[in-house]
Amino acid sequence: MDLVALRRQHTKWAIQQNPTTIIIHRTEKIDIGGYFEEVESEVGPFVVRIYQYGTWTPQEVSTLAGTKQVNRTWGMLMDYEADVKAGPNVLDEFEVPGLGKFQVLEVYPQKVKDKIVGYQVALVKVS
Repeated sequence: MDLVALRRQHTKWAIQQNPTTIIIHRTEKIDIGGYFEEVESEVGPFVVRIYQYGTWTPQEVSTLAGTKQVNRTWGMLMDYEADVKAGPNVLDEFEVPGLGKFQVLEVYPQKVKDKIVGYQVALVKVS
């Protein structure tokens, strides 16, 4: 077994220790010849591992609709076949019963020999 396959197997094993199934609701702003159009879609389902790290300090964020509290101490582990995005023109979000609603903040591909073996994802829990 090569190193890439071994790391992919390790990532799947880590996810299976505390699996959660999610469906991502994606909103993308696509340039349509001079203006942006919002396109919504769903991707998944994916089996992931959601975890909390650090200490929780509530932050209040102002939006056009008012204020909301966010918690930036959540992360997610996904396997190499996952479809997850983060950036200025895309918003991936999902809800987990019993945990709440999350938005994808950053996506960090984990690579071995220039091949993706999994994804570390920084999440924002929105209440």
